[in-house]
Amino acid sequence: MATPLPIFVAQLSASVSAINPLVARTAAKHGDKAVANAMKNVPKDTRSLMRSIKRSRPKVGGGSVTVLLSAGGSSSPNDVDYAQYVELGTGRMAARPFMRPAVNHQLPIMEKDLAGLMELLAAGKPGRAAGRL
Repeated sequence: MATPLPIFVAQLSASVSAINPLVARTAAKHGDKAVANAMKNVPKDTRSLMRSIKRSRPKVGGGSVTVLLSAGGSSSPNDVDYAQYVELGTGRMAARPFMRPAVNHQLPIMEKDLAGLMELLAAGKPGRAAGRL
């Protein structure tokens, strides 16, 4: 016998509330690793740019989890507003990317971790999924 729609919707809602915190923790963990990688590879003339690299807190909403990585900006210590020029280069300076390579390295690892979490949740093992983090 098929599950009645209201029960299915309630089960799906419970699954989403279990999934979001796990995805947010996974995104934060991999965001931290990408930040560490970017800090390792950024040019360190004064170390100001390196110290400006950071990760936002995970934001959950609208069926997604968002984590932002940033470098530089006028609100960072010592007014480090040149991060984009180092990352992308200029007409007079070659690009020395440090953020894109860090993110590109971490994304497939994060996707693999998320797939593993989803498999555990689909198998009805939320405790094991939470324990992986």
